[in-house]
Amino acid sequence: MSLLSTDITKVKRLSLLEVKLTPLEAREERLELDTTETVNALIDEKKDYSKLITINPLIEDLVKGLNLVSSRTGERIKKTETKDQRKVNRPQLLLIAKKIIDKEDNYTKEEVIFRLRDEAKVNQERAERGFNLMVEAGVIEATTGGRYCLTGSTPF
Repeated sequence: MSLLSTDITKVKRLSLLEVKLTPLEAREERLELDTTETVNALIDEKKDYSKLITINPLIEDLVKGLNLVSSRTGERIKKTETKDQRKVNRPQLLLIAKKIIDKEDNYTKEEVIFRLRDEAKVNQERAERGFNLMVEAGVIEATTGGRYCLTGSTPF
């Protein structure tokens, strides 16, 4: 059966006479609740999107390429910069790691921090943060027994 065989004059039409509106005060109160919840949800959405981009930057290219938008606002989600997101200069970290770690050797965490402290002439706290940055950036990797080596090297 096709639409051409349907007689539209005999189809029941919807009427606004049967619609009952809620009082104006109740609608305003509900609107206030919705806006605070929506704002909090949008903030969470931006944080989650920023975390995803931090983990894999190609997600941002995918979102742009497919022209994806937020289901709540209909606009593209903007990433937010948080205190935890640091700009990591991976080539510089790799250069420092190559100076302090031999290509075919592995070291404990304490040894790497000690070598980093001596090479860069920084305090213990800064050396620990540098060690953590190297691990996060994938410059050094953990081996068995809690030891660390350069990524891609063959420690003995």
